[in-house]
Amino acid sequence: DANGNLTERCMVDGIEVILHRADYPDTDITLVKGIRCTTALRTVIDLAAEATSIELGEMVDDCLRRGLFTIAEAWRRLAQPDLVGHRGADVIRRMLPPTELT
Repeated sequence: DANGNLTERCMVDGIEVILHRADYPDTDITLVKGIRCTTALRTVIDLAAEATSIELGEMVDDCLRRGLFTIAEAWRRLAQPDLVGHRGADVIRRMLPPTELT
């Protein structure tokens, strides 16, 4: 993918799914109906490298509106060492409004 992660295409119940394989910290993992997935924030960070600015804005606005993460949480995560040089994280850093890291 655009972040340099390995991808794999597979079919799940007749729907094509693209799996992105990478090492993620436990804080970026959640369970959805018993399936390990990345959190909304990590998903947005990873998709940012390939999304248009309009798509990315809509994703971030939707997540903020639904309370899936806050701007402060996003900035805290973006400041962590494993996201230095991450292409999607760099895109998010440029589009997020500034906030105090509290």
